Amino acid sequence: MAANRRKDRNGDVLPLYETKSTPHLDGLESINENRIANLTGKVQSLKSLTMNIGTEITSSSKLMDTMNESYYTTQNTLKGTMGRLKNVSKSSGISIWTWLVFFCIVALIFVLVRY
Repeated sequence: MAANRRKDRNGDVLPLYETKSTPHLDGLESINENRIANLTGKVQSLKSLTMNIGTEITSSSKLMDTMNESYYTTQNTLKGTMGRLKNVSKSSGISIWTWLVFFCIVALIFVLVRY
């Protein structure tokens, strides 16, 4: 049975398992525990970060939906206003460009008076 076992350089039969000193094993185990604790902390940080990213994505999606609805509401309001302006300009005989210039002048006056 000793013939099948491993031998060292001198030809001596090596034991079935290698024994190392207990302080050496304790040191290695301590290093491994420190590394595991370090990795556990990093994993927890990454988990927290991904949860925060998910929350941010959800809130951003809700904000985009709200902005989209607001955009369509504003678009419909402007379409109605433009339609009414066209009707007013046709019925009064004044062109749309004249109304546009008038509106710009009034807006400019409001801006200048405010400042």
